Amino acid sequence: MPEQKHTRKIEKWSEIINNLGLDLSRPINRVTARQIKQIVNEEPRLMAKMDSMADLPRIFRENNLFLLPVSRQEYVIVKGNGYHELEKIAEKPTLYPTSYPFPTSALDVKSEGIYLDYAHSCGLISDFVTLSNLHLSFRGRRTTPSFRFDVNGSQIQVNSAQIEVDAVYENVDKIVTVEAKVGIPDSFSVRQVYYPFRTFNTKKPVRNIFFCFEPNEKIYLLWEYEFNPQTVFESIKLLQSKQYKIKLADIVSVKEYQDVKPTKKLDIPQADDVNKIIQFPFRVFEGYDTSEKMIDAFGFVQRQSSYYRQAAELVGLVKLDKNRYKLTDVGEKYLKLPEKDKSNFVCKLLLEFPIMHEIFLQISIDSKKVVDKNEIIDLLRERSSITGSTLGRRAQTIVSWFRWIRNNLGIVEVDKDKIRIARQMRIA
Repeated sequence: MPEQKHTRKIEKWSEIINNLGLDLSRPINRVTARQIKQIVNEEPRLMAKMDSMADLPRIFRENNLFLLPVSRQEYVIVKGNGYHELEKIAEKPTLYPTSYPFPTSALDVKSEGIYLDYAHSCGLISDFVTLSNLHLSFRGRRTTPSFRFDVNGSQIQVNSAQIEVDAVYENVDKIVTVEAKVGIPDSFSVRQVYYPFRTFNTKKPVRNIFFCFEPNEKIYLLWEYEFNPQTVFESIKLLQSKQYKIKLADIVSVKEYQDVKPTKKLDIPQADDVNKIIQFPFRVFEGYDTSEKMIDAFGFVQRQSSYYRQAAELVGLVKLDKNRYKLTDVGEKYLKLPEKDKSNFVCKLLLEFPIMHEIFLQISIDSKKVVDKNEIIDLLRERSSITGSTLGRRAQTIVSWFRWIRNNLGIVEVDKDKIRIARQMRIA
């Protein structure tokens, strides 16, 4: 039903074009978000969602047109082909072993990020691009810088367009941008790969990856593309492709996590996003060793920077020495680990917090035990110095940390703020 509604909306482009009297024989026509809203009373962002050739409205298909955002408030209708047909991968899937089960409570989640996180934690992304020490450095909405490119003989200027990025992984030398899908489309909008490429291709070379998870066969498929020359939109070229099937080896023992010694403080920092916490040692290694530099690296506001710096310190990855961040021995060890071992290492650091460890013991000793947010609040009230409305926020942080463990290791399940041991782990 949602797809049918979107199809009906997207066909309103003929109404927009006719109302504005656009000449579709021209190489480029411009239309603003305000005009779209005024003419058809639809959300411009949704009217611009044409991720594959199958999403194009009839008037675009019949006139060989596609749409590109050039700012937050303006789009261009371009004459030409703005899509790339996804190449078939002839080789059989490579079996890729891991000891960490996929989180079954995430199966109902339609987000491609779940499958991407799992693939990254298993080391599959690093294996495909043959790069080590990749960390997730960005995910979500981003404003592009200003850049120009040629398309079908015309030059287009982009200024502060908004893009949605599924993942940006990074090490000291390279950046890997990923556009991810659940299911395998016949084609994709070149914009989905090109705009992130131009956005992040400023400080380090960028590798451009298109990622699909095929849910029926549970296959992970990856394609790498380049743009040469970089300023030509249609210059997209396939460099390599591969498909994987993750093979579950001996599942890691629950005892390995029960035996973690809770050595950290009782209090929990206000830092829900574990990925940001574990970025800190990478950034310190790159030379972002002051609060001001860290704010610039993360795009933080001052208070956010303080929260995540405190969290990285409490987790044990960095320390503050004479107003400069330095790596701890634990942080240095973490950076040297192979990709597939990093998430396990971080999980154990989180379980060193006494309340995290107690919750894990409860759910792993009794496989039917479920811990919810209210129980976590009670634990925090009894065991820590946290009071008042802060209790709920810190409880949410704990749920978020367990959700990260679920997404990256699959040893727990988190469903609507309820935490339990993963079914595959009930063999303690």
